[in-house]
Amino acid sequence: MKAEEIKRELRRTWVPFFSRFGSFTPVQELSVPHILGGENVVVVSPAASGKTEAVVAPVIEKLMHRYEKPHGLKVLYISPTRALINDLYRRLIDPVTYCGLELGRKTGDQPTLDYENPPQILLTTPESFDSLMARRPKIFQALETVVLDEIHLVDNTPRGDQLRVLLARLRRIKDNLHYCALSATIDDLDIGTRYFDAPRVCLLKSTREIEYVLFPGKNVVDRIFETLIKRKLRKVLAFFNARSLAELFSRRFNQPPFLDNVYVHHASLQKQRREEVERHMNNSDAAILCATSTLELGIDIGDIDCVVLFRPPFDIPSLLQRIGRGNRRTNTLFAIGIYTSPWERILFETFFECAKEGHLYERRYQPALSVIPQQIYSYLYQRRRIGTTLNSIKKVMISVYSDEQITDVFRKLHSDGKIREMRPGIYYMTDKMEAKIERGKIHSNIAEVSFGEYDVLDVGTTRLIGRVFHLKKRFILGGRCWETVRIVDTEKKVYARDIGSSPGVAKVFEGKGDGNYAYTLAPILLKRLYPELKPMEFPYATDGTNTFILHLFGHLYGFILADGLYEDGVDALDVKGKMLILNNLQLVDNRFPIPKKDSIRDILGRNIARLEDAMSSGAFFYDLSHDCRVDDHYLHMDIDGFVEFMKGITLVEIELETFKNALHKVQGPQKLP
Repeated sequence: MKAEEIKRELRRTWVPFFSRFGSFTPVQELSVPHILGGENVVVVSPAASGKTEAVVAPVIEKLMHRYEKPHGLKVLYISPTRALINDLYRRLIDPVTYCGLELGRKTGDQPTLDYENPPQILLTTPESFDSLMARRPKIFQALETVVLDEIHLVDNTPRGDQLRVLLARLRRIKDNLHYCALSATIDDLDIGTRYFDAPRVCLLKSTREIEYVLFPGKNVVDRIFETLIKRKLRKVLAFFNARSLAELFSRRFNQPPFLDNVYVHHASLQKQRREEVERHMNNSDAAILCATSTLELGIDIGDIDCVVLFRPPFDIPSLLQRIGRGNRRTNTLFAIGIYTSPWERILFETFFECAKEGHLYERRYQPALSVIPQQIYSYLYQRRRIGTTLNSIKKVMISVYSDEQITDVFRKLHSDGKIREMRPGIYYMTDKMEAKIERGKIHSNIAEVSFGEYDVLDVGTTRLIGRVFHLKKRFILGGRCWETVRIVDTEKKVYARDIGSSPGVAKVFEGKGDGNYAYTLAPILLKRLYPELKPMEFPYATDGTNTFILHLFGHLYGFILADGLYEDGVDALDVKGKMLILNNLQLVDNRFPIPKKDSIRDILGRNIARLEDAMSSGAFFYDLSHDCRVDDHYLHMDIDGFVEFMKGITLVEIELETFKNALHKVQGPQKLP
């Protein structure tokens, strides 16, 4: 369908949604005809490409074509965060009102809703959707369309699986719904099949070039300002991985030409202050905004000339999400990356180059088991007057979880006294759990996260040595080998014993490692150090006694790898999530050493609490049985996929000195000024 034909088809919505632009964007031309035709769609395109209008306008057009004056809730628009909901409301209220329809929102910030006369279009979050399903399911009886906004931000997380079960529950109230999902650029184009049937993927690949410069942390403010002035860049969005750094640099940036036009935006700020900052950025001609991941989302802060990244984000999709906020008026994304170590520079270069090529290396989807108890509670509350059966619970969850998984969790909740059997086979919530639900305490799967970082103290002197991620039995810190003696999880402290230096290792392999990326990215990172390596070739060296294997899997997989081998009787040690040391062991062939799966399960089982933060296990993780918690960690890490990946590795021996020289590229941390 050509643009003029689409315009004629959108005779009621062209003016309010598109006339001020004068034309359609490519993703709108691609998607609108399929939505008008009633197809379920997944619209995949970069940030700022017009996805929202591509979906909302044809959905409203269909609604107005069918009804002279529609009554009841017709369109449910689910977006990941309150901030996005509020931003969408500001953007959509005028065109929706122009069409003679009512737009409403239901979030923790906007809790009131007229249930007798609901708006035709409702914006809400997964958590508020859960609350409505549990308390007011009849509101959905007239529903026709469900829109899932920024679905890539919740998919493959507990919130995504919560949404999957909620949609299954919704279909028991109203079937034959029309579905539209919106996503930024992703690798997994099957994402829609997890949420609804027969999705047509409307894919628009990015045509925007990515340009970037990288600076070391020293004198970084001066370097940034020189670049901004030279390029005449006036509106800047700076991302930080910690709120404290965002606050610190907001003061350092507060100098000409941005004096008194530097702002801060993070989740700890009050909602009114965040919205005030967003308005300032929207209305300013020249300003700098220092933000955390809260502004990775599509919140409208106007046109941004440059995005600054202080240290690499956690993975490539996060990088794209952040830099996609900038340079919307041009065909080029410009970003400045600030690294604090040679390793961070390698990460930046790898992430940017992969983003340019469109390879995101996302973690493979696995279901989050902690959603099962949360959804059992929510469904039981929905059925609180008549109760429900185990079979009914299975019917709304079986598309996501196995019969065995659902039954295991249900039996634990029953034995723990959280649900009760009032009549044979008919179950209800206990009074205590029902009171908890009435206070709104069970609708969120978001757990508090502290990122699993521990202070390390010398057990003999109690002197602070440094910090580590993901505790191990033995580790290297400050050029010495340490053995864990005692862990105080409540204080995030580990007391360790100095067991001496590791010959040929301590002086060479110091430096803080980073890595929350997928294990499949390791060969790409290795290629930066050893361009001559073929795909799936990993380098190793030996000093005649010990074997050193460079893997670059990151902290989490490095910990599981080394401790799993140690469980199997191999004296193995992981260094900073980058290298595996096999003490007093020489390889007999070129196969990568792989721990047994049972050994990995044992390691996971003994480290459940310490791994919980890194796994983002969900708020109801401890309502699972011990075995289910281990299964949840096992699935989240995709251990089966990881083991198969390691089986495909071929080890290539490198001269020890060459091996050491290459490793200097990932050594030598620096501190931000």
